[in-house]
Amino acid sequence: MKSELFQCHGHIIADGIDYRAAIARHEREPDIGYIRRTLAELRDSRVVYYRDGGDKYGVSALAKTLAPEYGIDYRTPVCIVHRAGYYGSAYGRAYRDIAEYRELLRENALCGADFVKIATTGMLDFDGDGRVLGDTLPEAEVRELVHIAHGEGFAVMAHINGAVAVKSAVDCGVDSVEHGFWIGRDTVRCLRDANTVWVPTCVTVANNVGNGRYPAPTMRAILDAHDANLRYARDIGALVACGSDAGAFNVTQRDSAREEYEYLQALGIDTRDADETVRKRFVRNAT
Repeated sequence: MKSELFQCHGHIIADGIDYRAAIARHEREPDIGYIRRTLAELRDSRVVYYRDGGDKYGVSALAKTLAPEYGIDYRTPVCIVHRAGYYGSAYGRAYRDIAEYRELLRENALCGADFVKIATTGMLDFDGDGRVLGDTLPEAEVRELVHIAHGEGFAVMAHINGAVAVKSAVDCGVDSVEHGFWIGRDTVRCLRDANTVWVPTCVTVANNVGNGRYPAPTMRAILDAHDANLRYARDIGALVACGSDAGAFNVTQRDSAREEYEYLQALGIDTRDADETVRKRFVRNAT
């Protein structure tokens, strides 16, 4: 068992059991008791680094201030910044134009943001055929979002699925790809060539294969394709980091960093270089 674990993608706001109850817990104000209990669980599970995907209730921002007491290097974008009408509303704040995007970055910086998180596609249709849901943000807009974020000293964490969308975002300069389902070998090579970190969040699917929540054939097809792409990433030396999307259904804060690490280890993937790259890259370089 690895002595120290990196959690390169989590949402401390959620517990992996009941999303609605988790949001209700924090809607009026962040529940500091819950945050402290969760940080203690993470410490006891040997998590030493936690990169939060953000939320719009101030939970991750508060967790960042408390985490040093638990020996955890904690980083957060504060919230996802997403285009109005596109994926991201559950945990994010929307912009309607570039001026509003700039203002959201400014506000997040004042709240202690370490990096920017954007979403260029939706998640997958786990209840149906596994396709990527939602519209895809135009490439020109993604390029502008990344350019502005980099200009403000922020690395960019990007929620993306699908081969075309991931390749486009990598070409635009995003610093990490989160999830990255259905991408294929050509896109894996693009990730490798750009030195972009891939955080594949395998256990969001693996932990829900055959438990009755989603159609088993759909989940198995998604996971089999993901595994094949990850083995190819291993073979060509792409950067793959350990991040479980902790807080998603059946992806607990306490156990999922270890579960993700062990899943990737079983595929022959050593995440150490990628994990350290995430730690070093996702710190604001304010000018």
